[in-house]
Amino acid sequence: MTGEELSFALDRIMQSGALDVYFTPIYMKKGRPAYKLGVIVRYDDFENVVDAVFRWTSTIGVRYVELERIEMERRQEDIKELPLRLKISSYKDIKRLKLEFEDIKKLTE
Repeated sequence: MTGEELSFALDRIMQSGALDVYFTPIYMKKGRPAYKLGVIVRYDDFENVVDAVFRWTSTIGVRYVELERIEMERRQEDIKELPLRLKISSYKDIKRLKLEFEDIKKLTE
């Protein structure tokens, strides 16, 4: 697949319900260069994502592994003085604060 086709496939797979899509450059048998497609997906969206992978890529097979995930608790607060959102993540006694990057981009445009 060309770079353009891979980019298009990434967009379509994301639209099908994937949480994240990534490509890893690899070498196949006989030293042929290729890209390994990685997709992170929730169980409920699995079938839609597999359909999109077959529909929008040249692959003829999908390997998958079910994994468990521990997530930090998340919430979002608006900063009233500026049009910024603050993302707050926590797990036990660990806390993280981060401004929404897309909001920061809008301020610099």
